[in-house]
Amino acid sequence: EITSNDHIIMIDKLCKRILGYPEILGRIIKGFIKEAEDVSLEEIIELIKEKKNQKGNSYFQQLNNVIDIAHHERVEFDYFCCINLPQDDGTMKRIYLDVEIQNVENPGYAPLTRGNDYLSRMITSQNGKEYDCRNYDGMKKAYVIWILPQAAKKRDGHVNRINSKLENISGSTIERLESYDKSEQIMIYLNKDHDIKEKYDGSDWIKTPLVIFLNNTYDLLIKKEVMKEYGFEEIEKEVKKMCNLG
Repeated sequence: EITSNDHIIMIDKLCKRILGYPEILGRIIKGFIKEAEDVSLEEIIELIKEKKNQKGNSYFQQLNNVIDIAHHERVEFDYFCCINLPQDDGTMKRIYLDVEIQNVENPGYAPLTRGNDYLSRMITSQNGKEYDCRNYDGMKKAYVIWILPQAAKKRDGHVNRINSKLENISGSTIERLESYDKSEQIMIYLNKDHDIKEKYDGSDWIKTPLVIFLNNTYDLLIKKEVMKEYGFEEIEKEVKKMCNLG
């Protein structure tokens, strides 16, 4: 017999697996990562699928979702990865990305404060790999994207971006953006009772699939209609399991 707790754990695991599908993860990256602005969705999906170039260098890696720092406990991310994104100038930018599903808007603390802890660990974990004490400039930008699929109706479709800004207190000296633009959080608010006939303003091509696939309040027929309308092909297995758990 499946207990209520087992039920929640199973849904949680399915949601995390759905996040990892190239068609879902690619849309999240394309929709909300600034470094992906000049890369097409199709290119991003191929980067995730291919993982390595002809020289064997990794374009994309799903990373160990547990970071354990001595005397600072351990954290377990929902989906942790890094991806190299081609830029218009011919260079590649590597970003580290954690995607979190947060069903409870207010779990007794602000998720953004927890996100600051996650960002700190994501950057610190690069020490000795991307940068060291002789070259801090090797540090790569880290993102935490929060998806709240059961947010209040009044916040349905809202997206907030939280990052570092430069403020001139005195004088006009400008710091290089790449020197301080090293972390960012994005909050995506979705309501589980969203009417799929009502298109979201901006990024509907990712918001509607997320709210439909990450909730078990819609039946499989509706989810199949969304898969067909939005061009998804590979995620039916997990989506069907999610519906069965409903």
